Amino acid sequence: MKRPLSIIMIMALAATVAAEGRLEILSDRFDFGTIPYNSTVTHSFYFKSVGTDTLRIKAIKSGCQCTTMPLDQKSLAPGDSMLVGVAWNVGRRMGASTQSPRVFIENNPNPIYVNLVGLVVAQPDETRPVSVRPYKATLAKATTITVDSIEINLTNHSDSDLAVSVISRPSPNYDYSFPDRIEAGTTAVGYVKLNPVASDLEFKSSITLEFEGRKKSRLTIPVLRKIYK
Repeated sequence: MKRPLSIIMIMALAATVAAEGRLEILSDRFDFGTIPYNSTVTHSFYFKSVGTDTLRIKAIKSGCQCTTMPLDQKSLAPGDSMLVGVAWNVGRRMGASTQSPRVFIENNPNPIYVNLVGLVVAQPDETRPVSVRPYKATLAKATTITVDSIEINLTNHSDSDLAVSVISRPSPNYDYSFPDRIEAGTTAVGYVKLNPVASDLEFKSSITLEFEGRKKSRLTIPVLRKIYK
């Protein structure tokens, strides 16, 4: 029995669509909370291939040079996943700020967005309910001095205890430690310490903290490694 050509074409098209690679971005929105102005903050998103064919990423476009999202690989087999890092230089803008890089995949004209949001301020050591000092962890290396560890002071200005959690993914370039709780009206101390294997590297990264009491708040501490020659 012969099938009409139109039916064969429809069936072939359906099979092609069914076999297309599809992308799922887990937690495609990240809130950095309070961000110091003129700094770079970072985050990583999970990209997962959920189609029945190999996923091929054509490009990631951010619309400005302030946001970069490089790819280690551009294809994923069905079921595979990878972390994709993004670096956002907030520059000298102030107030509520957003960036939405677009991910373009093969055989799909519509981009998939990831969303970055934050509140850029000039003086994070004056923010509430928690202020931080210093609000940038600069690990510097120069001819006469080397700074491989920074103490971070977190002050709870509220009248209730705050639980503390690190919600950014750890970087292999440095270690860090922060208290699990800051009592009301007190200051707790954490630290950021360079990993010796990264002593000769320059990098920009960040740590995002979340505080939970009567309500939640976040702040992000940029981590910079700079080598002066």
